[in-house]
Amino acid sequence: MVLELYTDWLSQPCRAVSMLLMDNNIEHQVHEIGIMKEETQGAAYKQINPCGKVPSIVDDGFHLGESHTIMRYLCESRNLPDHYYPKDTKQRAKVDYWLDWHHSNLRHGSVRLIKANVFGPIKNYSQQTIDELKKEGDEVLKSSLTFMDENLSKNNYVAGGNQLSIADIALVCEVVMLPVASASYDDYPNVQAWVKRLSTEIKSWDEANATLNKFLASQKK
Repeated sequence: MVLELYTDWLSQPCRAVSMLLMDNNIEHQVHEIGIMKEETQGAAYKQINPCGKVPSIVDDGFHLGESHTIMRYLCESRNLPDHYYPKDTKQRAKVDYWLDWHHSNLRHGSVRLIKANVFGPIKNYSQQTIDELKKEGDEVLKSSLTFMDENLSKNNYVAGGNQLSIADIALVCEVVMLPVASASYDDYPNVQAWVKRLSTEIKSWDEANATLNKFLASQKK
């Protein structure tokens, strides 16, 4: 059976999973689920993922959520090239480190700013709540990007090595989303160089980011 992917193209984790699938020519059927339309909270979708989150996959009846877990699963179940998720215990641990770091650092800051600048006005958050989210988001994001920039001054990829890993894919999808949150990585030259490098190495970059780029272009008008 063809793997089924439930996704929202404006979601950072969704794009990361899509890139891994497309770059490795893994046949899959796409089901678009709108987060802003609250389609993830519908009864039908919660039969796919009871947590009401995207992305999700269904692989021959096996249901799985959480983007990092999905990417690890794809690497193992499809025997993808070793550089994505190395068999070597120490190299794999480095990739896992950055995947775990992502949630409580870079993504934490990014999500706080998206809540403040995107969802705040839509959901009528109080000004105090918006200000608190912005303050926390700015602080965490600055710390995270500084840490990444220092690491990338010594490595071409976040977990080291000579080729990208699934950690690079996960993190770069977060970084290029920052303009949506009224944030930027312009002050971090090594992060900028890394994004540029990955934009040429990830074959599906333009296709996976098409909706995001269209959205960003509409915001500039």
